[in-house]
Amino acid sequence: MICKKSPIPFQGQKVGWFEDFRTMLESFPDCTTIIDVFGGSGLLAHWARRLRPESTVIWNDFDNFRERLSHLAETNELKAKIFALSKEVENKKKIPQEVVMSIKQILRSHAGKFGYLDCKTVSTWILFSGAYFKSLKEFEEGKDFYRRLISSAPYPTPDTYLSGLTIVREDWRVFFNNPTYDADRTLFLLDPPYFFTDGYSYEGAMTYKDQSDLLDFMGCRNYCYFTNSNSAVVLHIKEFEGARQVIKKREGVSHTQKKPDEFMVYRHIKMNQPEKELETACTRYAREKGWLSVKLENTGHTGIPDRLYLKDGRAIFVEFKTPGSGRLSLCQSHWLRQLEKEQFTARTIRTEEEFKELII
Repeated sequence: MICKKSPIPFQGQKVGWFEDFRTMLESFPDCTTIIDVFGGSGLLAHWARRLRPESTVIWNDFDNFRERLSHLAETNELKAKIFALSKEVENKKKIPQEVVMSIKQILRSHAGKFGYLDCKTVSTWILFSGAYFKSLKEFEEGKDFYRRLISSAPYPTPDTYLSGLTIVREDWRVFFNNPTYDADRTLFLLDPPYFFTDGYSYEGAMTYKDQSDLLDFMGCRNYCYFTNSNSAVVLHIKEFEGARQVIKKREGVSHTQKKPDEFMVYRHIKMNQPEKELETACTRYAREKGWLSVKLENTGHTGIPDRLYLKDGRAIFVEFKTPGSGRLSLCQSHWLRQLEKEQFTARTIRTEEEFKELII
């Protein structure tokens, strides 16, 4: 069974993207490892595992979602109590203060009894859309609650939701330079918190530097990346040039504001054949001229040049780029500058003629 949404509320889960996600996966038939780097609710990893059962699917539980699932029975019990208190209030209207006080008492009792309160789920019941509290104290200090809970029906038990997944909980940067992942056969699912996120609904918001690091990482990886028009600047970053596909969904207008457009961008590195063909042709020519060639991959250093050529005491580092459209990532530019600073020859090559002149 494939779930089309998370068992419990989670802001930013990709409800409505299933068919596009299925189409995207078909573009990566040779990827045997799929890594959901910003695991969120685990929905993308769940889809990947069900659609590609032969692949290893790694879910990075970035937001500690499993803890929320482990308390699901208690949360369902609390849900029924909150619904009973607020059901007479018109949907999306402010809850009277006397009822608010009763709700706060129930939340205190629940937290005391179980030692846990799923603040993210409770927030979706009694706070205005998009608002989240992250502690019992914030609920106790809150003034205005709204009725958003329209049913007492329990959330379904996710018996098989996470089955078959390899589950870890790591900082997302851990996956950047892990040499155990074959770049050609690994697909990275990237659905990061947007850098305007306040950190209430996610474990950590993304800074501009984080986004820059992530985009550099994407430069030489198979990826499927999600963003929206509130972060539209990233759609003009150089790493998106040559992307296999950009799928856009217009979300429409809510009762309070226009919702942002959502984007899914994906790329298979093997689809950039002109660059690969250039590297192959140049390497063949270098070997004919007596040069040794070393492919610099899986070194654990993002942005390091594609190849190192050696002959008669000379060492030349080369980054190959497609003529016209290929651009250097920030990490690639940094490596070339550092190598030149250390008196090595380091060049970006876009044509065979440039390469032949370089190794004369």
